[in-house]
Amino acid sequence: MAKNVRISDELYALAQMESRLQDRSIAQQLEHWAKRGIAAVGSLGAGHRTVSAVDAAVAMTRRLDELEVLSGRRSADATHLISRSAARQSKRVFHGKYQKS
Repeated sequence: MAKNVRISDELYALAQMESRLQDRSIAQQLEHWAKRGIAAVGSLGAGHRTVSAVDAAVAMTRRLDELEVLSGRRSADATHLISRSAARQSKRVFHGKYQKS
């Protein structure tokens, strides 16, 4: 049974961009991330470091930066958590169905 959930605008934007790249709906993308997160936390086991809210926020911001640079919405010089040199050296990768033949 489907449920409505409120999420941040940033997470929604990230899910929207990533879902297009992965050929999923936004709901499918969010479910995919949730399942991977549950699996990652569960696989850490006792005595291992868990993923903190800060780590998750940094990872989300880094991924948003990557997607905005790749989509051309932001220049490599205007990223928050990606070094300029790494952003400049990155190569755009598109799903096969979006590549020119």
